[in-house]
Amino acid sequence: MQTTRNIRTGITRTRNNLKFLALAAALMTGCASDRTPTKAAPNPQASAETGAGSTDHQNAAKPSKIKFGEFKSVELKATELNPGENNEANQESAKTIDGILVADLKRIWPNLKVIPKGREFSKSGQRTLQIAPRITHIKIVSTSARVWVGMLAGGSDMAMQVTYRDSASGGVIANPDFTQDSSAWTGAWTMSATDKLIRDAIVQSIVSYTKANK
Repeated sequence: MQTTRNIRTGITRTRNNLKFLALAAALMTGCASDRTPTKAAPNPQASAETGAGSTDHQNAAKPSKIKFGEFKSVELKATELNPGENNEANQESAKTIDGILVADLKRIWPNLKVIPKGREFSKSGQRTLQIAPRITHIKIVSTSARVWVGMLAGGSDMAMQVTYRDSASGGVIANPDFTQDSSAWTGAWTMSATDKLIRDAIVQSIVSYTKANK
């Protein structure tokens, strides 16, 4: 009996040591991620304000070919998802992004027309700025994952591409990319709060770019 207890005790200690080493490695990775420098896009793109613990990477290197203020009307499509990541959780994230984006863009254009999911831009006679956001990659660690495995669930990250078109020509006048990430450490420390904040932060990057090109 004593031998059995000793074996069990040894196994438990080994497991605990392995868990400690895994957590330590994740902690080091998370801290390094927090110190990743922001990659700001060249002017006139403005740097967006990011959530705590997140890192903003704006890769939109070029300003719009045409100032957005020249258009008579503006239409915004519902955010599309990469087909390979089109699941229920990511659909909810896309809806959240749409809600924030619509509210913020309506402060710029009160008469903004929102095109529902699955619909096409209208065939208005007015020259229209057509905005089509798309999530090219998304990983947002859930609260339940943070509760059960913490830092071992990894970090959260998202990439979006926004296409701006001139309805008169049908041509693309701007096609910026935006990415946002949050480390495993901050996600675990805040119980997934910073994981979810990357959605808000990436929208602010998009809005900043839009304002800078108006």
